[in-house]
Amino acid sequence: MNRRMIRDFLVQYRIYHTAILALFAIGVEIYYIVCHEACAYLRGELFGIPLEYVGIGYMVLIILLALAKKAFFLFLSLSVGVGIEFYLIGFQIWHSVYCIYCLTFGGLLILMFLVNFEQRWKRLSILSGIVGLILFAIFFKGTATFSYANEILIPEFGSGPVKVRLYTDYFCPPCRSMESKIEPILEELFEKNKITITFIDTPSTGVSTMYARYFLYILNERKDFNRALLARSALVGAAFKKIRERDKLEEYLREKGIKFQFFDPKATFDVLNGHLKTDKINSTPTCVIIKNDEVKKYTGINDILDALKRLKE
Repeated sequence: MNRRMIRDFLVQYRIYHTAILALFAIGVEIYYIVCHEACAYLRGELFGIPLEYVGIGYMVLIILLALAKKAFFLFLSLSVGVGIEFYLIGFQIWHSVYCIYCLTFGGLLILMFLVNFEQRWKRLSILSGIVGLILFAIFFKGTATFSYANEILIPEFGSGPVKVRLYTDYFCPPCRSMESKIEPILEELFEKNKITITFIDTPSTGVSTMYARYFLYILNERKDFNRALLARSALVGAAFKKIRERDKLEEYLREKGIKFQFFDPKATFDVLNGHLKTDKINSTPTCVIIKNDEVKKYTGINDILDALKRLKE
């Protein structure tokens, strides 16, 4: 096997490895998009396009250049990408907020760069990396709005003697049907200080969990009873429209003029899960009413509405 054959073999070998690594990077971005919970607080876009979609498009380009054996343009594109990754890593260090998915994507990109590195293009890689970093810094728009609530954010409102815990799911048709009927009753009971109401989302799917998070994100921006009702109504509307993507849900909320602030809801979910277990919730909608130390549980729209109406007497 002569030198040319050896070189061709090595080039072909790294081309396939580059394509495989790029596919893994695309997989990371797709998981970031569909899992709904990944690094929601760390966001960025380029020319109005979310960065995760830019990343997928970039990796598709890398795969095409690799399979076409365009070694120079492949190396040039990877060099620019490395410069951009340096900026993004610096962005995370500056804000002290880190995303494992973003870092994994960056690690795969750097590995592809090393696989395709050639000494003869060393100066070119440095120059193109710097250009990529500078241009990206100019056009990139990013936010790192991760914050913690000052205390565990429980969606509980009022100080009335009767405790009411309302369990619903935004994707439960009876729950959605009940929302407009139950709202005026809750408003009256709240205004007359007859109840302490706790709204507990009971997610049955990953999408429901995302909605439960955004309900808390909305309350984290400002917590009050009327805002909770507004948030529930908006999220019910979004579920009715079958909005299942995080970006589209955020766009929908912004169109409604509803602000939200990200935080880590784990501690809140721990408390709410405790209520789910204590009240032995196995269906929605369900309402638990605690009056004079007596606990009663109601399921179904009519039973819940009748039970709440009796509290007005």
